[in-house]
Amino acid sequence: MIRWISGIALGFLFLTYILLSSSLLFNLGLIIILSISVYELIKLRVLSLQYLLSYFFLGTAILCLYFYQLERSLILVAVLISVITDAFAFFIGKAFGRKKIFPNISPNKTLEGTVGGVAVSVVINSLLIILIFQNFLMGFEFFTLIFVFFISSVASVFGDLLISSIKRQANLKDTGSLIPGHGGLLDRIDSHILSIPVFFALLEAFK
Repeated sequence: MIRWISGIALGFLFLTYILLSSSLLFNLGLIIILSISVYELIKLRVLSLQYLLSYFFLGTAILCLYFYQLERSLILVAVLISVITDAFAFFIGKAFGRKKIFPNISPNKTLEGTVGGVAVSVVINSLLIILIFQNFLMGFEFFTLIFVFFISSVASVFGDLLISSIKRQANLKDTGSLIPGHGGLLDRIDSHILSIPVFFALLEAFK
């Protein structure tokens, strides 16, 4: 119950932060997110390629949010890609999941849940662009837009796996205890640190 309450509260907090915060507060938030995440990474005390890559992707994600802060609807879409992928992968995996795809890294992740989460994320985000967010993504070819959402959604899965692999190396379940029922901040943004850079890189590539 605590997990659901804190998850909903965190969702509203980030929604308000993305859409309503001033430029000063937005940048301050980025500094706080980066600082806490780096602190949690340092506490894991491992040294591996995945560990070093996590710093690179985390820093790149923060820079993307900084440079695109005037396009808040794009940032919201970038965040929703991971959120929707994670949420529906969980529910579909619980209902229909049979085949484990990364049992040594993320034991609960199933092929059915992952495929379902990616598919639903692509559909919902495409509909959001068409029906609600009238930003410059409307100018993209339909199949280009689908491709961008698909690759970004898949990237979110690997962002999750990246942090999960580091936690396994450190023999820890969570990166911290900041968020009740969820663990550390990095546990909540793990999928974002890869999907956000991929999303904005693809936008630049297809401009």
